[in-house]
Amino acid sequence: LKKENNMSDDFNLNLTNVEDTGGSFDLMPVGDYDFVATGWENKTSAKGDRYLSITFDVTGPTHSGRKIWETFMLEGAGLNVSISRLRDWRRAMGMEADVDAFGLEQLESMLSIPFQAKVNVEVGKDKGDGTKWDDKNKIAKFLAVATNSNASAPSQSPNETASNDDGFD
Repeated sequence: LKKENNMSDDFNLNLTNVEDTGGSFDLMPVGDYDFVATGWENKTSAKGDRYLSITFDVTGPTHSGRKIWETFMLEGAGLNVSISRLRDWRRAMGMEADVDAFGLEQLESMLSIPFQAKVNVEVGKDKGDGTKWDDKNKIAKFLAVATNSNASAPSQSPNETASNDDGFD
């Protein structure tokens, strides 16, 4: 294979002092992570049902820059689970969960807002040809905003309830 030299092919990278990520496709350990949603796609399943594929970026406390993709069904099997998970995601960001007309505007408003979620490992499923998909990280649970470290709002333990108290004794 012959490669022609082209001025635009020149580059000069510094490969020192770079954090070792341990391989971009290694599974993250089960635990709580900080996230932001960075994008979405409207897709159609093999059965013809529409769904959203949401891209979540890990922002900390470790594994920053890693991505997890989640599916939210818009119709068909799994719709009720998706509605429940969308509500939990909104709660995790401190947003109103009860939305009677969730659409593009509401979805777009959820991008880039930090939240926390528990990540687990989903065992790879059978592909149907004698092989299995790789194990992958999944968001197991969107954590309530009270557990987030949010500098603009006082932190509450899960047993505390919101009140008009200013937090000073």
